[in-house]
Amino acid sequence: MGFQKGSITLNPRKDMPLLLQVLHSRFITHDQLREFMLLDDHERERPRFNWRVRRLVRGGLLNRDCARPITPSPVYSITPVAALILAEHCAILDNGKQKDASSANDLGHAIGLNELHLALAGQRVLEDWQSELAIRAKNELTPFGYVKDYDAIVTVRIGDRSVRFALEYERTPKKSRDYLQIRNLLEQENQIYRFLYIVPEPDLGSFILECFSGTTVALFVGLADEFTRSFKEMNVTEAASGITRPITAAL
Repeated sequence: MGFQKGSITLNPRKDMPLLLQVLHSRFITHDQLREFMLLDDHERERPRFNWRVRRLVRGGLLNRDCARPITPSPVYSITPVAALILAEHCAILDNGKQKDASSANDLGHAIGLNELHLALAGQRVLEDWQSELAIRAKNELTPFGYVKDYDAIVTVRIGDRSVRFALEYERTPKKSRDYLQIRNLLEQENQIYRFLYIVPEPDLGSFILECFSGTTVALFVGLADEFTRSFKEMNVTEAASGITRPITAAL
């Protein structure tokens, strides 16, 4: 049975998981949203999924945007009305950090991060994924926060071990001084002790490794295509030593 919110009745087992996924993804393509709903067995039939999304768009709970040439798929984000509804289910901070849907970089970053999330889930190594939204809420609402708002805090299963790390998807480079500031923060971190930077191409990876060379933290850099192809078989390079090795040995 659904429950009434204004002019649209929301199904807590179908609509709410879908809306929460869009919220935590910030921006998500139609195909990615479909994959997430399949993974958690919320909506298996494509016609029903398509109908549900159209209904939420018409009901004013989802924004639907064209994001060409980044992706041919429609891109969804949460409307302010939906955010009010979802605030009953998780902390939503309105402090000026909501990203602008018109930014191609923000869209590309969110879509790429979704691909990493889906890859881990599809490879059956993912145990837990804390989104930036959840991390930011912890940082601002509790005394037990992290030193920065990471893209995600991820827990994966490697053999008989559960391994937890902070994930940063670096689609485009920052300035050297920005990485120096981040390095100083990470070297003060006491809530998490492994850091994985994922990049789309080797030159950016080399630049990040140079900026973090000699760091005292366990920071590794890897390539997005290796990550999505097989997380357990990817190689990463350690910033402190410059040594490249399998991620299963690094973490």
